[in-house]
Amino acid sequence: MACNKRGNFIIATDVEKIVLNASKNGLTVEEGSRLGVLIHDSIKKNTIGKTLPNVLVSNLSHEKLNLFDELDKGNNDFILVSSDIYCGFGLDCISNIFPKSFKKFRAKNKDINAFCLIVRTEYDKSDSSRFNETINELKPLYNSIYIIEEKEIRKLNMYASPSRLYVTKDMVVKNITFGINIMTGDLYEEIEQNAK
Repeated sequence: MACNKRGNFIIATDVEKIVLNASKNGLTVEEGSRLGVLIHDSIKKNTIGKTLPNVLVSNLSHEKLNLFDELDKGNNDFILVSSDIYCGFGLDCISNIFPKSFKKFRAKNKDINAFCLIVRTEYDKSDSSRFNETINELKPLYNSIYIIEEKEIRKLNMYASPSRLYVTKDMVVKNITFGINIMTGDLYEEIEQNAK
């Protein structure tokens, strides 16, 4: 693994610690809402404008790689899309909504690539059949697919399923987004706004 000599890296936000500290005595609905905003703002502050850190992933041949080194080979901005396979919204996003929206965007913007990070959970380690099936279904939809462990995805602050990082060719995060727009079922506007 090569050394990542750039600085100003993403600062991993310890969401569990923030929630645990804030909820020691219980939370009202209003306090819970404020906590959600605080966490969201903290993740954005610790991610946007920061450089991707060294993160270990596996390719589909099960080789361990440094994601930074893999993505640093390109000369274009790119999008990282992540989810585990157990979140219904996340799986729908990475297998349907994002690919359709990205294909529409890519028709006009050939220089942008999308890479999928599939989060491997403890469930996947004990029963890999569904995990492997999902990866096979996703292969034609992305430039590359990488498998990432839960502790590694946290280094990118991609806690929610699904999450998207919009990254410059210099490996600096332009934006981080979470979830999907269930009203429109489309991410085209988000991609267009963030991937330029």
